[in-house]
Amino acid sequence: MTTHAPERPTDDSEQPPAPPPERIRRALSIAVAVGAVLVLVAGVLWIVAATSGTTRLAEDRDAALVAARQAATTVTSVDKNDADGTLARWESVAADAQLDEFRTSHDQYAQMIGQFPASAHGTVTDAAVGELDQRAGTARVIVGMDVALDDGGKTPPTRQRLQMQMKRTDDGWKVVKIAPVGGATG
Repeated sequence: MTTHAPERPTDDSEQPPAPPPERIRRALSIAVAVGAVLVLVAGVLWIVAATSGTTRLAEDRDAALVAARQAATTVTSVDKNDADGTLARWESVAADAQLDEFRTSHDQYAQMIGQFPASAHGTVTDAAVGELDQRAGTARVIVGMDVALDDGGKTPPTRQRLQMQMKRTDDGWKVVKIAPVGGATG
């Protein structure tokens, strides 16, 4: 007598999956190819955007703004006890006509600084680029300032607005002309 093992029901999960039909395989291949092309196009567009003139324009605007803010702080800060150091700092942020003015009027500025009742320091409250000529390497920046005397709070700070003509130089952006806008208020 022979005994046979009972037949087990077949379970589809144990069988290898059937290969996908040709149409599905072709659709997947096309989807992968389209995805690769989209990734390539997106990469090229990103590279173009990163190296475009718009990006350089924004970088120039930001650099001019940062330099103008620093220059405004520098030229509104005075160390009463170090006129030559103050004037050297002023000259370091200037070029062209403004640098010439600081140099030719050095003695008058030094005398004026010595007569200040106290040292002063300027703080930028706001600044904006009004114009930027990227080709010429020039910018016009309006800077709002609070200037306070270091007199223990006896004198309230004055509010000033300065218009600064900036120029791109080999040493970065420098101020070539400073002009007050309106009057100072206290």
